[in-house]
Amino acid sequence: MKKDETLRVFLNISFHRMYHHYLPKLLQALQALNKEELWMREAKELNTIGGVVLHICQHIRRNTLQYTDSTIQFSKGIEEYFPQFDWSSEELCEHVQMTFDKWKNEIMKCMDSLDSNVDIHRLYHLVEHTAYHLGQIIDRVKSMKCISFQFCQKGLNEKALREMVEEKCIK
Repeated sequence: MKKDETLRVFLNISFHRMYHHYLPKLLQALQALNKEELWMREAKELNTIGGVVLHICQHIRRNTLQYTDSTIQFSKGIEEYFPQFDWSSEELCEHVQMTFDKWKNEIMKCMDSLDSNVDIHRLYHLVEHTAYHLGQIIDRVKSMKCISFQFCQKGLNEKALREMVEEKCIK
């Protein structure tokens, strides 16, 4: 596989994993919670689910900005960025959707032009970091609400993701 083709496949995998795999799971988990559950601290040393979601959104927002201007530098990291807002599940879901939509718009531009503004290491970290926190959120929601999301049975699985990517990359 040529370098450009490899980059195109990597960008497509990353895009579909984030937007068509992680986003629906995150929204479904958030919709299962009420405002109190979103911002409740289960233990002193744990961040709230809402705070973890906003941490993910901040990471995505920073990557989105860097796609438009690769020279952007941030003065401090987000390791401790887990803000507490008084948002309802609906408000948080709107913020998540808007954040992912903006990211989608910028990553699509990069995919269309194979733009060099995408730092593949940074993108890989974003996908990996989002997966890590998404797993935390889903696990905590499942435990808190005693529910099973059955994502795989509902089509949010690796086979469906691969088919999506292959369909896009063959065109």
